Amino acid sequence: MSSLSMSSDGSSFVLALTDDAKFNWSFTQKDQAPQEFGGTYTVESNVLALERKDGGALVGEITPGDAGKFNFRMLGADDADKGLDFEK
Repeated sequence: MSSLSMSSDGSSFVLALTDDAKFNWSFTQKDQAPQEFGGTYTVESNVLALERKDGGALVGEITPGDAGKFNFRMLGADDADKGLDFEK
């Protein structure tokens, strides 16, 4: 299993990916209760698709960074959206 995290502006995100294509995404937004969901994931080229167990999906482009780091930016996001920079 690989667990990656990021924090920005008082919000934090953790993405855990397993070898059997399962994920868990947990996040806490500033001044709000923590939330999480899980499901299965696929990677094709530079696109990571997180399909939630309870329906819906997060699909984004991943851009590798230094060792153990990558940027996740939702497909179709506004040009001003810099995405989320995850690291181990």
